[in-house]
Amino acid sequence: MTYQARMDETVEWLNYLQPEGLVVGPNILRERGLNPIRQTPLDTEDAAQALGLPTDARREDDRLFELHDAWRFFETVLEWSAKLVAGAPGGPAIPSELTITVPEHETLLAPDMVVLWKGDAPEGVPAQALVMLHPSLEADDRNQFPSSEWEASPHQRLERLLRETNVGVGLLVARNTLRLVYAPRGETAGWLSWPLAPLGRVEGRPMLAGLKLCLGRSAFFAGAPETRLRALLEASRAAQNEVSEKLSGQVLGALHELLRGLHRAAPERIEALAENNPQHLYEGLLTCLMRLVFLLYAEDRDLLPSSPDPALRQLWEKGYSIKTLYMRLLTDEALNPDTMDDRRGGWGQLLAVFRLIHAGYPGWVTGRGGKLFDPENFPFLEGREKGEGREAATVLPVSDGCILRILHGLMTIEGRSLSNEKIRERLSYRSLDVESIGSVYETVMGFTTDRASERMIALRDEKKLPTFIGLDTLLTQKPADRQKWLKDKSIKLSAKQAKAVKEAGDVAALVEAFGTLVDERASPKATPIGPGAPFLQPTEERRRSGSHYTPRSLTEPIVRHALEPAFERIGERASPEAVLGLKILDPACGSGAFLVEACRQLGQRLEQAWNMYGAEKPVVPPDEDEALHARRLVAQKCLYGVDRNPMAVDLARLSLWLATLARDHEFTFLDHALKSGDSLVGLTRDEIAAAHWDATKPGLPLFRDAIKKAVEGALQGREAIRNAGDDVRIEAQAARYSRVLDASEPARIVGDAVIAAFFSADKPRARETERQKVESWIAGSITPDWEQLRRKGDVFRAEQGWRPFHWDIEFPEVFVRENPGFDAIVGNPPFLESVRELHA
Repeated sequence: MTYQARMDETVEWLNYLQPEGLVVGPNILRERGLNPIRQTPLDTEDAAQALGLPTDARREDDRLFELHDAWRFFETVLEWSAKLVAGAPGGPAIPSELTITVPEHETLLAPDMVVLWKGDAPEGVPAQALVMLHPSLEADDRNQFPSSEWEASPHQRLERLLRETNVGVGLLVARNTLRLVYAPRGETAGWLSWPLAPLGRVEGRPMLAGLKLCLGRSAFFAGAPETRLRALLEASRAAQNEVSEKLSGQVLGALHELLRGLHRAAPERIEALAENNPQHLYEGLLTCLMRLVFLLYAEDRDLLPSSPDPALRQLWEKGYSIKTLYMRLLTDEALNPDTMDDRRGGWGQLLAVFRLIHAGYPGWVTGRGGKLFDPENFPFLEGREKGEGREAATVLPVSDGCILRILHGLMTIEGRSLSNEKIRERLSYRSLDVESIGSVYETVMGFTTDRASERMIALRDEKKLPTFIGLDTLLTQKPADRQKWLKDKSIKLSAKQAKAVKEAGDVAALVEAFGTLVDERASPKATPIGPGAPFLQPTEERRRSGSHYTPRSLTEPIVRHALEPAFERIGERASPEAVLGLKILDPACGSGAFLVEACRQLGQRLEQAWNMYGAEKPVVPPDEDEALHARRLVAQKCLYGVDRNPMAVDLARLSLWLATLARDHEFTFLDHALKSGDSLVGLTRDEIAAAHWDATKPGLPLFRDAIKKAVEGALQGREAIRNAGDDVRIEAQAARYSRVLDASEPARIVGDAVIAAFFSADKPRARETERQKVESWIAGSITPDWEQLRRKGDVFRAEQGWRPFHWDIEFPEVFVRENPGFDAIVGNPPFLESVRELHA
């Protein structure tokens, strides 16, 4: 398989346009044989005339170009027929039902043209596309309409119109822009923007070809049904699941590759971690991949570096960009294909970028702060021990071949060229929903690291996960018992494989017998690992439950339905304060897909409130628009998530960071709202105060007062975090949160100890005996025996592999208000049945 460094003509034009979100998928264009027609000088001349482009137009003035006769361009260049375009000169009238009112803003929205169906319209879709003309306005500037109207950009107005009318497909003509917008109801919008002036020049021919392919006569009126625009848009969305699935498998392969690369670079250090601190090793590997996905996402959205200065941007591109590193390594591989595993340099560049993103550099790169890029969390990545300073750091000799294979997995996807050759295409993170990215990385949750005690190889189990099995142990099994032994490890053999495994007499024969069952993501070239080597293994829970991906088409209606009662309670004319007072929970948040969708919908509701109550609208920072600022406030004040898996919580945090990412801001502080624990196991504040799972028990009066004060102290600190202004640094928020944890720690320690007593036995009398021990540690002397209490909880958590979650202690502001509890619970419906009674 080859990497296609220069895209073929099918998708070359897409590279020029930088799509925002998912619009037209290259795989769908190839699959349906849609290749743009190469444009000629005559085509360019026709486009220039239709645009009214002055012959002496200077390229530096392109951004000011205005297309005032859009119909001339549509008719002559795109070959639209006036008979099928309502609102065109000589065309039919625009149907009145395609004009809508935005009641909260006293604004009418109407298309300037409507591309009608040729023949019968599909049920519920009244037109092929709506066209809005604002040639003198910027597509995304919100402050261009009269103050009495809705404060929204031309793009936002078109998107609202597309959703309300259920047309879903629209065209916007704005200053030097022709934008195709796809906004199906209940899904994230995506769009492609063609710069208009270059379409009339030689350099714009690939873009002109793509424009005709997408919006020409064949796309609306004359092409085969499966090659028309709406069919392409719908198929591209449907194929996104396939892209996510492929990428998920590749990311898991990248995780295994990173472990192998680090082990080759520092075998003693990595083997010691796998032996003594396997969870720390696994979390470090996963964090490294999450750092890379943040960088790829930010680069594809032009958010790195922060400075717009051309010289500083060039400095980033040359020495720090992940995309540039990848292309350099590809070039090195082409020149030195046999020595990539002997070359070094890529790992050191990544470490430098990680530190730069964490700390920042004034005037160039905004320091993001937070835990994700903090070099002190996983010092082994820098070749140093916990507690050693930066001066002890060494760049481990991780090979460039390893880095290239990792970036292959994260940055490319398998496709086929027009000649049906397998190729690797560059993946655009601009085209992926945050939820899709989260779901991809959720695939690598639920693993642990270990050391091989014998020769081992990875086989693909029933969940399609690479699972290592002991080859020497398998050989010791009776031949007739080997298939069952493998089945007990979720490995299913075909009849042919079972026969060969039964007959195998040595390791080489076993490996050959497994054939395609060997998972080369974990065992490249079907090569076993030897004793002592570290490896990744799915946990029993991961094998049992798998990973769950809920597509955007489902999260949107689920969240919308969940939020409806809360929105009804606060009313249509709710103030911004009322919107930001809502508390929304996902009790099994996973990668954060439902929280991201809730963030979007609450953000939109907050924008509506700002427009109704202009005096309460905050000053939006220059690096954000109103929608982004609203999402960031919602994430800080309204959203709560819990998950048993601490790494899932980290991934949910990353998902919300991506959804609220601004060029000049640190990460939004979310540690106070996204936490790890078992949503179904915990005590209330009254139960903790009684040191009993029955809150009606008398307990200890003095201890009740202590718990009350602890919660009140934590509550004050949490309110300061939630209401922090834009100028409060993330390190200040972290310091506040540390004090909050200290204040509430006594309640948490006692709660965990009481839960441990409950789970220590099956019979009530035995449980009560253990509980009385807990009570005696609280009341047995002048001060509680915190060491005994803490040890009780520590042992329980270590045995169970998860921690209890005491809702009143972790989120006290939710339960002390006038109407205690959450306003809405979002998440996968099967889980919600289990928690319905907790927060009704």
